[in-house]
Amino acid sequence: MQGDGADTQNAARPAKRARKEATQRLSERDVGLLEYIHPDWRPLHAILKQRYTDFLVHEIDLAGQVTHITSLEPPSKLYAAPTEEKAGQWDDLTPYFDAVEALQALAADEKAAPVHSRALPDKADRARVHQLVRELAGTALMSEATTLDDGTPAIRVARRTADHRSRPRDDPRSEAVAAPPYIHFTLQKTNRDSQEALQWLARFLKLDSRGRASAANQLSVAGTKDKRAVTVQRVALQRGRRTALEVWNMVNHIGQPVSSARGETRRRTRELAVTTRAERGLRIAHLAYASAPLQLGDLQGNQFTITLRDVRWADESASDVPVLSATLKEQVAQMEQHGFLNYFGMQRFGTGQVSTHAVGLAVLRGDYAEAIRLVLQPPPDEAAAEADDHAPPAVAAVRAAQIAVSQRDYREAYRLYPKTCVAERAVLEKMSAPHWSPNDALGAFQNIPRSLRLMYVHAYQSYLWNRLVSERVRRHGARAPVAGDLIEKDGTHHVLTAEEAAQASMEQVVMPMPGAEVHLPEGWLADLYTAMLQADGLTPMSLASSRQPEYRLKGAYRRMVQKPTGMTCSFLRYEDPDAPLCATDEDALLATEALPTHTDAAPYLALQLVFQLPPSSYATVLLRELLRTDTSAHAHKALTKQAQDAHSAA
Repeated sequence: MQGDGADTQNAARPAKRARKEATQRLSERDVGLLEYIHPDWRPLHAILKQRYTDFLVHEIDLAGQVTHITSLEPPSKLYAAPTEEKAGQWDDLTPYFDAVEALQALAADEKAAPVHSRALPDKADRARVHQLVRELAGTALMSEATTLDDGTPAIRVARRTADHRSRPRDDPRSEAVAAPPYIHFTLQKTNRDSQEALQWLARFLKLDSRGRASAANQLSVAGTKDKRAVTVQRVALQRGRRTALEVWNMVNHIGQPVSSARGETRRRTRELAVTTRAERGLRIAHLAYASAPLQLGDLQGNQFTITLRDVRWADESASDVPVLSATLKEQVAQMEQHGFLNYFGMQRFGTGQVSTHAVGLAVLRGDYAEAIRLVLQPPPDEAAAEADDHAPPAVAAVRAAQIAVSQRDYREAYRLYPKTCVAERAVLEKMSAPHWSPNDALGAFQNIPRSLRLMYVHAYQSYLWNRLVSERVRRHGARAPVAGDLIEKDGTHHVLTAEEAAQASMEQVVMPMPGAEVHLPEGWLADLYTAMLQADGLTPMSLASSRQPEYRLKGAYRRMVQKPTGMTCSFLRYEDPDAPLCATDEDALLATEALPTHTDAAPYLALQLVFQLPPSSYATVLLRELLRTDTSAHAHKALTKQAQDAHSAA
């Protein structure tokens, strides 16, 4: 271990790093994941995410309940119009109208002229008039806002036409109108990132797409979830006049044509929707009306159920299973006691087609031309493209789109890119507009949905944080606080003295997330932080001085060590390397696949872990501590292919 005088210039790599990393498959080392709490643990061979069902995520709501789908049935009637304790009287309208008799005549005579109220500047008075007209005249009369000649607000009451009476959705007492403005529902998504899943839901629900932000803002979640996984979470919809049943029908494509195995075309029924897997890997359930949307952070965390396949010591082709199992049980117990380094995981930095922290660096430097170049940049080779989560036809479409980009045929590129390529399509949508100029790189980048744009900037922030943590552990280990560490206690942050460090715990130690409003203790940490920024053409002040306010980083503090809760492990011997070993909520309700039973003589060993983590902590980083092998998606896809090839050859 080097002393505090370690060369900070060597720690800060040149600025060319960003472009280099953006064109290659990222490794854990590239994004700062270098150290371990338990450096003496023996490396394991294990395959992660061979099947999507090997990685299950269930959101934990603010009440501490784990979110599950327990029924696939459509919603029953969720809303009943409130009953009136006491109906209004015609005389109750006297304060608002000169002649209440004219209103009574209007209710009785289809040919009577509309009646206007007195001036009603008070909103509460106008609301009371609307309510009384509904109570007294039912569907015979309609009230609407108007203005008098002097511009003062008032109410106009007229006969409701036959056309209006035939439209129950306009009845202010109907579910479509009077129910609360949001619908919350449980979403199970399979192999889709959160942004893509919301885009598909927006299409199914025919949300306003004239502005991408408009459609996106009508759907909200408490937190984003992994892509190559099966995840369950709550979603909120600003429903307009959609009822809960209509939303369920639209997402399940009820009434839409489907083709049978015999080539016959029929309409999708509710029975079919609840007896077969959901369309596009998006299942919704448990719809309920609500008065407010979901906000990011409206959750306690996530529960993970992770199945690791073909588990053995990395340096052995076969392992003594009883010894291996006992060792892993002990390591799981130590993990609960000591935790793991709370790094930002590989998914924070993209799949390799684009390095998100490299894009974030370009944004923070104000180089938006470089940012869109990186977003549209092709993978380094065909193998890299195949390793992404695109099916072969989509890979070909991406390649064709990138050729069109190289030829500056942006309209054709936009047409060719799969809809799953949200950022690329957003940039090209702007670049293919008739009046777009190459000088407007900022405009093209800003066309990307805001959540994605901020993800790029936060990825660079996360990259810096990972490197700072690695240097702290390299110098001092990760088992005990030391003088100079920052701790969080009672909502405040404090630099430890040597005496205080002896009394503190690693759970209290935090590392600053770079930004203008964080405090870095003087010494090696501040020096390294400044050196890393300088190597990338930035300064601490530039993080907070972007011309675009949304990219100004305030900073925060993040726990350096995180402990899982409720962690359990179990083992299963199995024969077929590709057999499903864990059921999703949907599969359990459909009973479509039987899971294998344990067989002592079976050649493969699986380890299943169940644990809970708070928001923004990464299950893959916990697995990194346990496995000691690369947890990137492409590394485990390679292991999966090796296992399948070996099984085929056997």
